[in-house]
Amino acid sequence: MSVHFRARRVVPDSSHLNARAVWRFAPLGLAAVLLCACGGGGGTDSPAAPDPSTPMPPGPSVPPPAPAHYTVGGTVTGLAAGQMLVLQNQGADDFTVGANGSFVMAASWPAGSSYAVTIKTHPTGQQCSVSQGAGTLSSTVASVLVDCVSLPAATYTLGGMASGLSAGQSVVLTNGGSEDLTVSADGGFTFTKALVDGAVYAITVKTAPAGSGCVVRNGFGSVAATSVDSVAVRCAPLATLSEGPWEQDQCLPVTGASAGLRDLWRVSRSGNSVSVGAGMVSYRSPQCDGAGTASSGPLNGTFSFEQERTEATAELAAFWGNRRYIATSMGPTKVVLVRKANHLCLLEDTATPSAFPDAASLGPAVTAAIAAGKCYTPR
Repeated sequence: MSVHFRARRVVPDSSHLNARAVWRFAPLGLAAVLLCACGGGGGTDSPAAPDPSTPMPPGPSVPPPAPAHYTVGGTVTGLAAGQMLVLQNQGADDFTVGANGSFVMAASWPAGSSYAVTIKTHPTGQQCSVSQGAGTLSSTVASVLVDCVSLPAATYTLGGMASGLSAGQSVVLTNGGSEDLTVSADGGFTFTKALVDGAVYAITVKTAPAGSGCVVRNGFGSVAATSVDSVAVRCAPLATLSEGPWEQDQCLPVTGASAGLRDLWRVSRSGNSVSVGAGMVSYRSPQCDGAGTASSGPLNGTFSFEQERTEATAELAAFWGNRRYIATSMGPTKVVLVRKANHLCLLEDTATPSAFPDAASLGPAVTAAIAAGKCYTPR
């Protein structure tokens, strides 16, 4: 290494101002080496190299991609016009279908989830079933099959109770002429043909027992989604003052209420004496429609009738006698009890001489009384 020297002038201190300048020499190469070693010369420090054993800090996290979502659908067949059904998936996500054909449920579900399509609400009068309705979602599903079939219409029985039939007697009833039913004993009866909801029925007597007349009550109406068991058939021998309940034809509306009333007689006999107890039959309509509720328990005797003579024609039987009110001090009154077919009528006979001297003379008065609803029929 070659060493270069540079002359440097040394200035003496003030005490030697008059002395001559002294020159000294310093080796330049050595000075340069010293400067480099000490970081001199105004240069910057070099960065230290990274230690490979030091772990790198983590970078920013990247979220995984959202899972795919798929819909579930299929085809509906057999759904009646105007009807609807409600589907569910896994017991939720209600979806209403209102027509046959393809459908796609409104909700969607992530891939890999299970699906199970079921019927939440069936159409009115129909039953629906689901096939191919369960699985795991890996793509859009369009293979669910929903098939609906119509159910048989609900039907209801029609019947009631018969009374007043003697041993060996039968009464033939008819429902609007569409079905006949023979009833041969007191007790319950039921027509063979069941009726659908809303069906109209009209029960009448087609054939009465020989020597008897029969009356049907509560025989007209319509089925209201329940079986009918309130029809009442009451038979009584003709040309007699038959024992038992008798209900007046006339209906009396109850003022201020949706109800009606009919007079009720309960007739009992003892030889030529007849006792009549009075009560009421109440109805839930002012026209006395439907099944009425009769006064329960024994009825107090309203009047007694002492029979004096009787006479019959081909149309009616008449019983003349005295009526006496039990609860008053009124004297006896002349009356005629008349049995014509199924009706029992009471006519005043206070005229002198009698306004009804014989059975034939009673015809017009009895016809008028029946037309006015004044007479009674077996209950």
